[in-house]
Amino acid sequence: MQLHNFHTHTVYSDGHDSPEEMIDAAIGLGFAALGFSDHSWAKAEEDYCMSPEKTRENYAEIRGLGEKYVDKIRIFTGIEQDSESALPEFDYDYVISSVHEMVRRGISMPVDESADKQRALVSELFGGSYLDFARAYFEKVTENVMRNKTDIVGHFDLLTKFSLAPEDDEEYIKSALEAAGECVKYCRTFELNTGAIARGLRSVPYPAGFIADEIKRLGGRFIVTSDCHYRAKLNCWFNEAEDFLASHGFKPNDNGSLNDKVRGIRIWE
Repeated sequence: MQLHNFHTHTVYSDGHDSPEEMIDAAIGLGFAALGFSDHSWAKAEEDYCMSPEKTRENYAEIRGLGEKYVDKIRIFTGIEQDSESALPEFDYDYVISSVHEMVRRGISMPVDESADKQRALVSELFGGSYLDFARAYFEKVTENVMRNKTDIVGHFDLLTKFSLAPEDDEEYIKSALEAAGECVKYCRTFELNTGAIARGLRSVPYPAGFIADEIKRLGGRFIVTSDCHYRAKLNCWFNEAEDFLASHGFKPNDNGSLNDKVRGIRIWE
C-alpha cells in the first residue's frame, strides 16, 4: 500500500498540529508523500479558514518544509478552495474544491459545523426542506468545481455528516447523481474522504457507495484522504477505504497523476 494524504489541515486553519508535526508523523508512518490543504480565506468562514496573511505564511512555510525534508518525503502545497473564496492567489501544486457554507438572501450558514447548525440552516434558508437543501448544495458543489482549476473534488456529499439528509429518497439520489455527472466533466478525481469516520460521526466515507458507483460508470477515479486535523488520524481507515474502493470495482494505479506537478501517487481508477 502506498501511503499518502492530500487533505491535511494544520494550525494555520482549523487543524491542531503544525505542518512540521504533521510531516514528522507522516514519516513515522512510512508515508511517501504528504499534501497540505488548509482552508482558503472567505469572510464568512473566518472562524476556521486562513486569513490572507496566514495564507501567505502557510504557502511559504510548506514550500520551505518541502525543501527541508526532500530526502525523506515528498511535500506538496495545496489549498482547500471553498465556494465562498476568491480564486487562489498562489501557484499551488493542487486544489481541492469544497463547499462548507450555504448562502441565501445574504445569509451564510455552515453545512458541517454541527448537527444543530445544519438543522438551523435547513430551517432558516430552505423552509425546513432537506431535499431543497440537498439540491442547492449539490448545485453549489458543481459550480465550485467548474469555477476552480480543480484537481480533487472534496467530500462530495458532506451534507450527510450528521446522518440528517434523506439519503434514501429518490429525489436526493437523483440530485447527487446529476451533480456527480457534471463534476466528472471538469475533474475526474474525487476524494474518498474518511474524515467523518475519524471524528466518530459516520461509519462510511464520503461519498456514499451509490455515488462511487456512478463515478466509476462515468470514468471518474478516487484518491484516499483522511481530511486530517490531528496527526494521529493521518491514515485513519485507509485499509478499509481501499477495500471499499475495490468492492466498487476500482483498481489501484501507483503511477497516477493529479496534474503536471503531482505525479507518481496511488489513484484508484
